[in-house]
Amino acid sequence: MARADTKLAEELETDADTYPEERSEILLEAADTWQRAGRSDRARAILDDLIQSGGEYGCDARIQLADLHLRAGDTEMAYAELNAAAKDPALGERQCELAAELLAAHGDLDQAVRWYDRAAARLTEEQLDALRRRDQLLTIGTTIMLRNRQHLRQQLGHSADLLDTLVLELQDPEEPTTAEDVLDLMNSGYIPRQTRMLTFQRDQRRLAQQQWPGVYEQPEDEYYDAAEHRWREVRDGGVPSITVVAAQVDDLIEFARQHGGSPTDANTKRRYCETAPDHLTISWPPERNAACWCGSGRKYKKCCGRPR
Repeated sequence: MARADTKLAEELETDADTYPEERSEILLEAADTWQRAGRSDRARAILDDLIQSGGEYGCDARIQLADLHLRAGDTEMAYAELNAAAKDPALGERQCELAAELLAAHGDLDQAVRWYDRAAARLTEEQLDALRRRDQLLTIGTTIMLRNRQHLRQQLGHSADLLDTLVLELQDPEEPTTAEDVLDLMNSGYIPRQTRMLTFQRDQRRLAQQQWPGVYEQPEDEYYDAAEHRWREVRDGGVPSITVVAAQVDDLIEFARQHGGSPTDANTKRRYCETAPDHLTISWPPERNAACWCGSGRKYKKCCGRPR
């Protein structure tokens, strides 16, 4: 595993030079991969360089470096980095949430709440007004942050404050949903903990087009680009876990036969998606150098995950 992580980290550093517009983001991933490979020295060197560069990703790097120190048991250095991040002019709501989640994961709930307070202090008047109006469509991300803050405050025995009263009551569906439903659910104010996205990989989609002419008419590349775009919308909307179910035409036909439905019916495909075995599932997004989820045989970074 260490050898594979080392190879991936080296490839990521090469990618950082190849895609300069994504350099800082890729280097953050490279630092994490070097750490997994047991090369914390290299991970810290990358993070130190990003910190020196400043800006939003420099602030991200401080929080990631604090995480490395906490994993190494060096609490003093970790909190020094977090204190420096708190004074960074580039500190934004997102970085505050990352720090809060990090501290909560390491059991420091008091400091985690303080970081959520920093995130809340950065809410704009427009965001607060949308919360007051109970506008679920405009407040999904904000609501998730405030719900996490509220949950920690309750654990610490704090009384409800004004921000707690603005938290919308969102419910999680009991079952995973398919791509046909999930964005509608999110627009209604529901944030699934996880969701499953039914798709055909390229070879199976061609079989599906032969089996059901006229049902899958969208051009191949357009279909996969649209799916990737839709899943990024779902992720950016706050769904933490996305699983792709790579449907098999023969399996879907047999499933429909056993359950008395049509293979092209949305409800049949939904039930098939929910019960698909693990060998048909793919965690999305894959790592940049892993095989693309679409089944093209190319690396994700050079296929559906390529920069747009």
